[in-house]
Amino acid sequence: MFFKRTSVAATTLVAGLALSNVTIADDDIELPPVDSFVTTIIDKSVIAGEIQRDDNGMIALDSKGMLMFDYTGDVYSVDTDEDTGELEEMEEVIGTIQGQAAFPMEFANLAIGMKAYMYGKAPMPSIPAKIDWTCNSCTMTVGNNVYKSVVDVAENFDSQSVEDLRMKARAFMGLGPVEVGQISPESLTVRMAGCSAVVGVAGPNAGKLGTICVNSTVAFDLAGINLATPFASHITATGTSNCVTVLHSPLKM
Repeated sequence: MFFKRTSVAATTLVAGLALSNVTIADDDIELPPVDSFVTTIIDKSVIAGEIQRDDNGMIALDSKGMLMFDYTGDVYSVDTDEDTGELEEMEEVIGTIQGQAAFPMEFANLAIGMKAYMYGKAPMPSIPAKIDWTCNSCTMTVGNNVYKSVVDVAENFDSQSVEDLRMKARAFMGLGPVEVGQISPESLTVRMAGCSAVVGVAGPNAGKLGTICVNSTVAFDLAGINLATPFASHITATGTSNCVTVLHSPLKM
């Protein structure tokens, strides 16, 4: 009998502690206690950029044989529907973002194949389920804070950690294009997402560590693709990324 009473009391205590962490007011619910240890930023980036070319106008590759997509853009605060959570609109410009994404040659091959298909010069190209990509650099300024991708502060980490913490991202080609030829006569839009370690380097959040995760839709303009000389192509793109950045202060031992 004593054991049973203890079990009930313990269960009641645990349930009470769990409920005490969430307080329901008229319209608001208090965040769980762990959120007092982290800083969370939700925003939307709108970017534009192009695949880097060399002095001869030919597509350039980085040291790993990747296409270099240089981009810049603005960061916006967002408004969502309080019942569904769906994004309704972008509100104010709260910062800027710039960097360089690194795409494998599969991206260029697919873009060239789609252009040839649009012009009736080739069959529909084979579309892989996904294409991996990463970032060679990324700097985001939001309010009074500046954040950088782990690859931009590599000196603060050992080399293996930098590789393990860099942007791991995919283009979900297996979902099919979001649109083809609707934004512009030769546009191809795909879904892309990934996460990277990020570090606060200036402002009130300087020194904090964390992650930035992006859920993106990127429209590539195929008009600049040269089917006769593919490496002389000029590939541009515009896109949006719904971003969540979550940071914490380093543990002090």
